[in-house]
Amino acid sequence: MAIHKLDLTDFHDADYCLFAIHSDLEDFQLAHAINSNLKTRLKRLKKDLDINASQNPSFSLFEWEDPALKSTWNLLKNNCQVESQTTGQGLFAEREEKNPKKIALIKEHSNVDYFLKISGSFGPEKAALENLNKITAISLVYLVEVETLKSNEYLILN
Repeated sequence: MAIHKLDLTDFHDADYCLFAIHSDLEDFQLAHAINSNLKTRLKRLKKDLDINASQNPSFSLFEWEDPALKSTWNLLKNNCQVESQTTGQGLFAEREEKNPKKIALIKEHSNVDYFLKISGSFGPEKAALENLNKITAISLVYLVEVETLKSNEYLILN
């Protein structure tokens, strides 16, 4: 009897494309701009994306399922502001200080504001990239090579 050894990378084929978006807009404003220009219907989910970390960061998440193309669109915020409390030292030992800290969901792209993940059977990525570039509030958008990401486990949303 032959033994077949499975490698975890066999199941790691990315069936989605990922766009990195740089924008100063709030998450709901960006979702509205994408909905207006790309004819989507992104809606904020009631539950944010939470990751298990010591500061309990929470990232806003918008979703739309396209029944015509059988694809799912997810807009997620990459950065989260959390406060960590530290106690003072010396003369200020009784005082607690709150220090704001910025946490990135995808650490390799910590300067990216949002990610747009399109999974399923989706048309040409170049057309979506051109339509996203037409949004004036987006300063920069580009396609991310998913295979090079180290922390892509946070992109498994289902």
